[in-house]
Amino acid sequence: MCHTRTDLVDSMPDLQIVRGRVACLYLTNFGGVEILRAVLLVDEGCFNGGDPNFASHKWSKHAVTEYSVGDALRSLGHEVIGVPATVDVVETIKKIQEAKPDFVFNLVEEIGGHREYDSIVVRVLELMNIPYTGASPEALALGRNKHLSKLMVADAGVPVPAGTIIYEDMKLPVADLTFPAIIKPLYLDGSDGITSESYVKDLAALQRRIPRFKRWLPLLCEEYIPGREIIVTMSGTKTVTVDSICEMVFPEKSPVKFATDRAKFNATYRKQFGIFFKTPTELAPPMKKKVEALAKKAYRALQINSYAKVEFRISDERVVFIEANPNSQLSRFAKSTDFASIGYEKFVRKIIRMALSRQP
Repeated sequence: MCHTRTDLVDSMPDLQIVRGRVACLYLTNFGGVEILRAVLLVDEGCFNGGDPNFASHKWSKHAVTEYSVGDALRSLGHEVIGVPATVDVVETIKKIQEAKPDFVFNLVEEIGGHREYDSIVVRVLELMNIPYTGASPEALALGRNKHLSKLMVADAGVPVPAGTIIYEDMKLPVADLTFPAIIKPLYLDGSDGITSESYVKDLAALQRRIPRFKRWLPLLCEEYIPGREIIVTMSGTKTVTVDSICEMVFPEKSPVKFATDRAKFNATYRKQFGIFFKTPTELAPPMKKKVEALAKKAYRALQINSYAKVEFRISDERVVFIEANPNSQLSRFAKSTDFASIGYEKFVRKIIRMALSRQP
């Protein structure tokens, strides 16, 4: 069974002083919470000028997370002001300042179409002493670099796949390669750029495939770990909790047995091949204990101090870290987190508390 939590809030005083205002952010129910002003910072492509504060009940399919969080913030009694993160960072910051927020709820995944720039606004918010939710710039950068994150996690005692980086026109380091293998973009987020063609059986197959992935160079080529695909939702600053354990199940007829971009994010594709998220999943008590312990080690090693999803492959008794995604999927309807048991509003409220607790 999944390890669910009812005590979703870190141990801390019930009252937080926020810019001279007293905010009761943790009560036994949702009543009586002082209204705080939240800037909902989103990708430019998700921003709708016709509904800038994500208040409509007719939710946009391409902005389900933004509407989910906006709805949760309002149900918690907070005021919501939507702001898009654009390449004009000065203008973005100006709009945030004009809103005079008590905190920024950060849902930014890219700026100007570039995933690697998602931490820019966060860094400025730190300089300006404005509380923000989610990962620090350092944690975002570590999570983005799949090879560096594995080095950090391995150093903390968590098993990782053997792997090497492939640069353009380089001679393949045959001695460092383990087959079968998976090739993936080094810097993209989650399963972006991972397709059915990412699986290669041998060196010849790898050499044939590299040109097809050339637009994402440099690439990470790492050992393919057969077995179960496990997704662990975690949160916390001083005290880290495992909130949900999900399994991505691939039936025999599935053309892939690992988490590709389509398998994760295309519901029609999953339905066609019978791929599904089992949330909560079933792990034997010793294995569950092992997964939770390794997940916490990885979370700490990557300096995550808010919330994230940490992914593993389980092969027999071997538990291997695959990747971590700080500021992970927060849609109310996310299949990979057991929000039905956790309580969606409670989880959002915990995220806000962690943001305010980091503020000096």
